[in-house]
Amino acid sequence: MRKLEDIEKEELWREVREEFRDDEMMQQIHYVRLLHYRQTKGLSSRERVRFYGYSAQKTSASNVE
Repeated sequence: MRKLEDIEKEELWREVREEFRDDEMMQQIHYVRLLHYRQTKGLSSRERVRFYGYSAQKTSASNVE
């Protein structure tokens, strides 16, 4: 998995804010989709599955305090 620099994240935010000007929810969804795409770009299928499995564990409801 590749870590994105702050400047890259800001670029993604600019892109989604322009595309979904009046819809904050769609901005959030689209941002995460683009973020995951860039983080997993070039990974093998197995590495992608591992990435999404790890992400699911990190954000599962059982981990919420």
